[in-house]
Amino acid sequence: MLPARSPFARLEGFLRDTLGSGATRLHEEWPQDARTVAASGLGWSDAVTRGFGFPEVFAHQARTYELMRDGRHVIITTPTASGKTGAFFPGVFDRLERDPRATALFVYPLVALGQDQRDKLLAFRERGGFPWEVAAFQGSAQGSVVFRPGVRMVTATPDKLHWSLTQPGVREFLRNLSFLVLDEAHTYRGGFGSEVAGMLRRLLALARALGADPQVILSTATIGNPAEFARELTGVDAVEVSESGAARHGKRFVLADHRGQPRRFWNAVMDASERYDLKVLAFFRGRSRAARLYSTYRAQPQYARRAHLYMAGTSDREGRLSEFRRARSGVMFATNALEAGVDIGDLEVVIIDGYPGSRMAFRQMAGRAGRIAPGLVLYLPALNEQGVPQPADAFYSNAGNFLELLTGPIEKAVVEAHNPYLSPRHAARANDEFHAAGLPEPHEAQPSPRYWNLRGEGSLKFAVVEAAEWERHGARALDAPLESPSQHYALTEKHEGAVFTLDGQGYKVLRWEEHPAGTAILVEKHDAANLFTRGLYAIEVTPARMGEWERRGPLAFRHGEVVIRRRYTGYQMLRQVFERVCVGCDREPGETERSCARCGGRIQDRMQDHKLSEHLYEQPTELPPFRTSALEVGVDPRATERPTAVAHTLKHLLQKVTPERVACDENDLAGAFREGRDTYFFLYDDWLGGLGVARRAFEHMDDLLQRALDLTSKACCQQAQGCFECIAVSRCFSPTLPSGERRPTDKLATRAFLQSVPGLTVRPAEVPVPDTDDLPPTRPDSAPLPDVPALPPSWPTQARELLDLHGLSLPEVSARLGIPSRELQRAVSTTQPLRLRHPKFGEGVFMQGFHQGERREVLLYFPGVGQKRLLLKFAGLTVIEAAPTPVS
Repeated sequence: MLPARSPFARLEGFLRDTLGSGATRLHEEWPQDARTVAASGLGWSDAVTRGFGFPEVFAHQARTYELMRDGRHVIITTPTASGKTGAFFPGVFDRLERDPRATALFVYPLVALGQDQRDKLLAFRERGGFPWEVAAFQGSAQGSVVFRPGVRMVTATPDKLHWSLTQPGVREFLRNLSFLVLDEAHTYRGGFGSEVAGMLRRLLALARALGADPQVILSTATIGNPAEFARELTGVDAVEVSESGAARHGKRFVLADHRGQPRRFWNAVMDASERYDLKVLAFFRGRSRAARLYSTYRAQPQYARRAHLYMAGTSDREGRLSEFRRARSGVMFATNALEAGVDIGDLEVVIIDGYPGSRMAFRQMAGRAGRIAPGLVLYLPALNEQGVPQPADAFYSNAGNFLELLTGPIEKAVVEAHNPYLSPRHAARANDEFHAAGLPEPHEAQPSPRYWNLRGEGSLKFAVVEAAEWERHGARALDAPLESPSQHYALTEKHEGAVFTLDGQGYKVLRWEEHPAGTAILVEKHDAANLFTRGLYAIEVTPARMGEWERRGPLAFRHGEVVIRRRYTGYQMLRQVFERVCVGCDREPGETERSCARCGGRIQDRMQDHKLSEHLYEQPTELPPFRTSALEVGVDPRATERPTAVAHTLKHLLQKVTPERVACDENDLAGAFREGRDTYFFLYDDWLGGLGVARRAFEHMDDLLQRALDLTSKACCQQAQGCFECIAVSRCFSPTLPSGERRPTDKLATRAFLQSVPGLTVRPAEVPVPDTDDLPPTRPDSAPLPDVPALPPSWPTQARELLDLHGLSLPEVSARLGIPSRELQRAVSTTQPLRLRHPKFGEGVFMQGFHQGERREVLLYFPGVGQKRLLLKFAGLTVIEAAPTPVS
């Protein structure tokens, strides 16, 4: 009998073809059988049973239905792909079937997600034979059309509901509201969540005043504070359903270090997806990288049909999803616009290009893979301009840290419904809504608010339209744009003179046309030839009404109002280089060449953006300034030898610890240095009018500084620049000096500085920290910093020690030494095996390593003794320095 074929066979083939033998497995999630109950035992009607469509119900789905039947508010926090939708659909249809007047409102954060879930509602309705209509309130839909007699289920976005609660049709729908369902509710956090919380409380208060008693059902990714979050978002106490009964098919997580060969890696992904009939979803943190990779492959005939794109602003996103769902294989390049809840079903491979900024987002992205079969997640560390992994990506390339990423505590979803900066206008709007309904106003009289957007942005519409279409159809062309970018992306990517590629076709922006319906960005087809433009902009923070300085020795800080100005000053013309070349003669080699057939030189991948020219506007474009709340911090330059580095490091530290100590989302806070003063910086609420985050940070400053001092004491690394565990952040708002040089960071100098701040407790350090006089020689902060730190000639031996002896991953070692992984790999492969000295067995040679961290074991060969397997922690090994190896 032939052995059973592994369920991972196709995935193993895909992995072998894309990464060869260089794949490192970081974690494996084992299969798990489902825990189910019979649908027949839940008391459903025949119609609900047919609508559900399965004879068995997952345990968490049954629990949710029972709670809904008993009239409880519920928050479902089971993992991605566990069937949360199937948990609340039966309860809603059951209630509406029993009560012919009852209605249900389903709120979704994204239009595409609402469309996707409306299709599922319609399918449930058709299978069950329910007579009522299901309508969608999003985009350009009119309330009078959507909320009409016969419509008892409505899918909506919070943005559409926000300004529509005074409409008679909406009011009649709310009069009989039985359920308010909030799907993907974790997206309502931070400033946006606080605004949505205000709108939801207005909606629920109006529905109750009209005689309804709606139940609130929340469906969310796993978050750290579900019950607290539900209460703050909606004002109700919800019962948590968190233990999933769904089956798990198994999933493998692999470190996908392409070792400096991005072109070979992405070509292999495109080829292997077709060879093994696999769909691959690749997530990118930024729009530009996703769009340019997609355009590269869309322009090549052999790949065009297998390349897909999904991100905010692209045209016909629902059509793009449908095309990808129908395909047997292919690669979809996407941003986090596809993170939340949109189901692709038979997706088996996810590639995550760089740490997405939170554990919650990472788990959401990874959860897209393996819904109906075993899954594979490739974690691809993001690199900086020098080819060295970013701090967060190097940190999570370690198997132990990666396990924390998957299983450790997850971020809290923070909202503040009664935010003093936001709630007054919601109260004023609630008065208008109650007045329109003929009800007593619930709040003290306040002036009616002007229109505002829940997402904190202007409501301006931008549409990329071909000039010929504009001439032919006028404003009607805005209804079918090539792309609909936000205001910021319009100014940085679609300015006049911009060159870009979309769906494999190059375009050039001719001009902008203002129209009451929106701004038309008129373009013509253009041979882009790998050219594109990148807008130049600056953020200027000006103090407006600041409080008194508080001083703590060499540190001063204050709180107040600032004015934020965003100024767009010009653009750069760049060429994208994405190719394999010989470093000796710059020739493009054949696909199978390992060394150049012409000169014998080394073959290397290049995936870089080369600046060709820079163009400055005669009149910069400046957006209307806005006021917000800010904390300003000043460092006395006389108190440290590296004032610029200390100020920059302290800014990083306060960015890290503020969300830990102050209830806020990390995206609520932005930062900038004071113009002309490299030792003064602002941390400000990145929200029109402010959120109160900077104010609370000011009030808890002593606690935040103590936590910052503790982080500088961590023994996670020895380098001055620090790592993600101590001082590095996933997003630095001011990475460069005005000269264009990189702002330095210095962990040891910052610790010495914070030790001199009165009131801070110097706790036992994890590593010896030298006095300021013993710090390594420093340069003035204004001196240019090298891209790669100076290393001793024996650095290949150091690399081998970190890789072999301590078991660090290649990206970790790359980040520690500041050397691209391809150079590390090449140098290490030319050195002799690591030689070590043991106090009892003498000199030996490293053979193999096992496990990580405290459990790290090494297998050594000692002449005359033989092989010994030792626990590294207690082995007392010292490395015998090898003779320097020349590295070409």
